[in-house]
Amino acid sequence: LFLQILYNINMSIYKYETHLHTSQGSACGRSSGDEYIEPFFKAGYTGIFVTDHFFGGNTAAPHTGRWKNRIDVYCSGYEAALAKAVQFNKENGLTGTDHEFKVFFGIEQTFDGDDYLIYGLDKNFLYDHPEIETIRHTELFDMVNREGGLLIQAHPFRLRNYIQAIHVHPRDVHGVEIYNGGNKPTENELAELYAKQYEFPVTSGSDIHNVDFIQ
Repeated sequence: LFLQILYNINMSIYKYETHLHTSQGSACGRSSGDEYIEPFFKAGYTGIFVTDHFFGGNTAAPHTGRWKNRIDVYCSGYEAALAKAVQFNKENGLTGTDHEFKVFFGIEQTFDGDDYLIYGLDKNFLYDHPEIETIRHTELFDMVNREGGLLIQAHPFRLRNYIQAIHVHPRDVHGVEIYNGGNKPTENELAELYAKQYEFPVTSGSDIHNVDFIQ
């Protein structure tokens, strides 16, 4: 199930999990950030992107209170994963090598049932931009674009009882997730056709919530 980003640099293949939820940042998460490191390394991965649900979705962070405190809670799953990776790399002599396990920060934001994966922002950016909680999709795309990040529509054709309608925004995304481990095959096939029609870059992610599903 875990066909993630694959790319070739200097004749080497690097494999990353691009869609991952922790119990610290996502209310639906079942495993903490630190629990993912060793299993993904043993499964042959180069690293992970922690993409917990942000405040428009099923977040584990509080919806009220001081902005900084809310962001601290939201980022705690990523930070736990990063700290564990640093420790793991050091203990196994991987630091500074091609085999070093890497952890990257990501976000999953939701608008009316539509989910978007954001790459390229960081915790300090969130501290400085509390308006990110309330801006709409097009404004978010413009914000991410200005920062040189990526806004990827996650599982765009997923149908569930909690999703009222399917929306696509071809003018306001950088790419499309065409394989999602939680999708039905037909939903992934539709996403791939959509991406081909608009010639979008594509990603693939497991949408993992529980470390037990790593194979």
